[in-house]
Amino acid sequence: MSRATRDPIAKALEAIVQLVESSKQQVGVRELAASMQISPSSAHRILLKLVDTGFVAQERDSQRYSLGVEFFRIAQLSSRKLSLRDISLPAMQRIAKEFNETVLLAVYDPARRGMFFSASVESTHPLRYVIEMNKWMAIHASASGFAILAFLSDEEVETIINQTHLSPLTANSITNAAEVRLELAKVRRQGYALSRGQRIPGAVGLAVPIFDSMHQVVGDICVTIPEQRFDSSQIDPLLQAMRRCVRDIEEKIGSKLLSP
Repeated sequence: MSRATRDPIAKALEAIVQLVESSKQQVGVRELAASMQISPSSAHRILLKLVDTGFVAQERDSQRYSLGVEFFRIAQLSSRKLSLRDISLPAMQRIAKEFNETVLLAVYDPARRGMFFSASVESTHPLRYVIEMNKWMAIHASASGFAILAFLSDEEVETIINQTHLSPLTANSITNAAEVRLELAKVRRQGYALSRGQRIPGAVGLAVPIFDSMHQVVGDICVTIPEQRFDSSQIDPLLQAMRRCVRDIEEKIGSKLLSP
């Protein structure tokens, strides 16, 4: 969300997001103002309006703020709706059971031009990668990112390249725009992305994109494997299983409007 916006609705939503993402149970006015890059007086006005609606609660003793009852009521109602995560998990579990490697569901948000992992089925191997869920991730590196980027419009790709400056996440991250475009063309041709240590050192990622009924990319299924356990002979059987998984997901989502 843009820090420069003066839209009061956008500011109120941003305040709620800050409260949700805060590691603290309660947040003070000055803390919220600093995180939103606005004045304390503006933050205070926003909080008071949110208190009136029940989305935010004010603690009388500490004069600090937390999420309110109405927020949790709406969240509970929303959780009952069918989500991309709910639809994807059974197929992801089949892949994890067959190969015993970690399977991830990446979700793309076109408004933020960013991605996050919405679901994970972890390997049972002692050596495995545990990825934090629902945290915004850089989209310009890794198999998961490239499997999404490759199927965005040229304009969107250029915007993301310009916004991220292709900042490296590891020593293996591709930081040259021309090389990124070549890699994306390769992903489009073959229908999947393969990366080695671009987001996490020592991790191999294999990702297959997921499309909605309008053939817009909405995310991908990604399998991540430690390099020590990876062999190129695994690619074909993994891809077959992942493509079955994606077909199953795409058939189920159809034209339904889903939450991540």
